[in-house]
Amino acid sequence: MLLLLFVLGWALEGAKLRPGELFYGIPEIAMTIGRMLPPDFTKVTDSKSYYFPESLSPSELFLPFPVPEDKARLRQRWWDNTFPQTVVGATVETIQMALAGTFLALVVAFPVGFLAARNTSPHAAIYYGTRLVLNFLRTIPDLALGLVFVAAVGLGAFAGTIALFVHTTTVLGKLLSESVENIDEGVVEAIRATGAGYGQILAFAVLPQILPDVISFTLYRLETNIRAASVLGLIGAGGIGYLMNTSFRTFQYQEASAIVLVLILLVMVVDYASYRLRQLVV
Repeated sequence: MLLLLFVLGWALEGAKLRPGELFYGIPEIAMTIGRMLPPDFTKVTDSKSYYFPESLSPSELFLPFPVPEDKARLRQRWWDNTFPQTVVGATVETIQMALAGTFLALVVAFPVGFLAARNTSPHAAIYYGTRLVLNFLRTIPDLALGLVFVAAVGLGAFAGTIALFVHTTTVLGKLLSESVENIDEGVVEAIRATGAGYGQILAFAVLPQILPDVISFTLYRLETNIRAASVLGLIGAGGIGYLMNTSFRTFQYQEASAIVLVLILLVMVVDYASYRLRQLVV
């Protein structure tokens, strides 16, 4: 107990916790919040914030129908550059980044999970090697990965999506491998007794047991990636975080507070949708 108290005191001291400074900083906090009120939803609701090319009809802009080459270039430029600079467009881009990063990660993490599980890995060297790679990459924060990929491919959603993909792959791979290691080995032995091969054992003995965990882990990571995609936007990796950072840096506090509220609403909707999906399929 004394050791625990010592470690706790050491941690609190190292964290530089100064309640007095926080108390005296309350007026500054109130002043900052005051600058953010009332939220300015002009950029969200005003149609003038959404520039629509005059040479394109709504159907040509929003529907995937063939159009002449000059209009196709204009449409692509609008979707790639103009729309993501709006609040609605940035919100959609955040969702797209999270969905793409999570789906691609699941595709890679699914087989990796079997290789990183002691009871399904084909060889000890593969098991330890896969574990080593997962553990190493998982220690790198997604924000650091975002900085690396922004430097590699430039600003935008692509860098953020790759960062989410890499980090989510390592997390899902670790979680799935642990789920595989906790299966009922009796089912595996029963399938093996019929003369089933490695692939058949995975398909008929292992997969049915871990499928609920696969769905649950994936939905949870999707929720997490919505938040992570927003944070990655702060370093220029696309999404609503990029707009929020721009508003704060240009001292548009009321506009920034509106974007924060949109982000909160987005997270709440995704959390609720994920909860309902888990109830239906798990």
